[in-house]
Amino acid sequence: MTSNTKSSPYRAYFLPVAVGIISLSMLAGYMSSRRAAAQSDQRVKSQVMVFNPTETAQPVRYLQRSTTTPSTTVNPTDDYRVGMELLERNYYGPTITATKKRTLTYSAVRGMLLNLHDPFTSFMTPTEWNQFQATTTRGDFEGIGIMLMSDGPNVVVEEPIKTGPAEKAGVKAGDIISEVNKVPVTGKSIDDVVKLIKGPAGTSVHLTVVRGKKSLHFVLVRALVRPPIVQYWMEDPNYKIGHIVLDEFNEQTMTQMNQAFSALHKQGMRALVLDLRYNPGGLLTMAIRLASVFVPRNYVPSLHNNAVIIHDGSGAEEGEQLVGNQTAYKRVPLAVLVNGSTASASEIVSGAIHDYGVGTLIGERTFGKGCVQTLYPLDDGSCLRLTTALYFPPEHYDINYKQDENHNRIPGTGGLLPAIIVKQSAKWIPDDFEDKKDDTQLKAALAFLRDRLQGQPVPAAIAAVTHEFAAPKRVALAPAVHK
Repeated sequence: MTSNTKSSPYRAYFLPVAVGIISLSMLAGYMSSRRAAAQSDQRVKSQVMVFNPTETAQPVRYLQRSTTTPSTTVNPTDDYRVGMELLERNYYGPTITATKKRTLTYSAVRGMLLNLHDPFTSFMTPTEWNQFQATTTRGDFEGIGIMLMSDGPNVVVEEPIKTGPAEKAGVKAGDIISEVNKVPVTGKSIDDVVKLIKGPAGTSVHLTVVRGKKSLHFVLVRALVRPPIVQYWMEDPNYKIGHIVLDEFNEQTMTQMNQAFSALHKQGMRALVLDLRYNPGGLLTMAIRLASVFVPRNYVPSLHNNAVIIHDGSGAEEGEQLVGNQTAYKRVPLAVLVNGSTASASEIVSGAIHDYGVGTLIGERTFGKGCVQTLYPLDDGSCLRLTTALYFPPEHYDINYKQDENHNRIPGTGGLLPAIIVKQSAKWIPDDFEDKKDDTQLKAALAFLRDRLQGQPVPAAIAAVTHEFAAPKRVALAPAVHK
């Protein structure tokens, strides 16, 4: 299920991307067939000169088909092949090279996908697919560890990745890349700049950046970069309440989570805040493994050990079951922080924790992405990401958000509703976990866990904290302790 091979697609969960879908056979058919060349001449009989009725000064040549009635049996993919063949033969502009042909095909694929109005289905070029695997599924890559973005003619460092060579050398967000290996890159695309920067671990790259009015030069040694996706600390040393922030679900998730569990247990952790706010999701397999850490098998027999239920297009359903985990985690009272950007795989984990009653959700309604995408790598190195199923939490209910007549997401629909609803302070900057003062949702989670550690049952602790944080003029039960 998590294979990277072309013959074995794997499932994953992701945030919305404004693209759509094309069937695999459509794209493969175009790439593997050339029989359109013979068909194109047969389908054109004569030509006459006409004028565009809306632009009468512009001559338009009309090529009449050999039949007066359009065929309804022609495969639409044949029309595409014929169209490409005619374009290659007859277009007056620049020659349609193999590279241009590929670019046109990719654009056509994306255009067709948009017509499905599915924000979770997309097409990735070979470069995009390689980057996606490195940053989203595998969670590691060889390079200097920077995220880039376009800004007019410039390629700019969006963020140096923690622990990567670039960050260690002093490269900063906002640096404008001017040269790579003494080659000027102003005006080049991100893809072109990436090709110059990338290379195997252990090799060097010369990077020149502009920072303000200064030009800075770095010699960076490429390395295997594993961006940290887990942060953890003892949030309340007095009550021994740990805090783990998980950014996404990739192949590094369980390794890094187990490191966090082990470190916090060594510090005497008695309760845990699992922070899934702003977590967009990731790999299904990792979501099931993490849910299995918190939910013991056979805990609620009526739920049949299902971590999640997959509902495919035919209507068939299959439960993806909890798995045995070798983990450092020891069960303690658990609060899970969620918000409107908690989506997909993080909703699967949250739903399993909620339905089995092993933890309490606190915060705001989650995003509501209840569909499954399967990744289909193609022969030219590109990839289709297709919506192939819905998923339901173990109690079997639909969390997918609703859409209006224009296919826009309707706010307040779908998602998981926390047991303790807490609106976040407008003063808190998203992902600023150093700001304890303005993080109202964290304060609520700590208050809940302190009540639990003092012997209050879950319903009583929920009622107390709900009452406390529903009254904005009242002081919180207890202030959060800075780490």
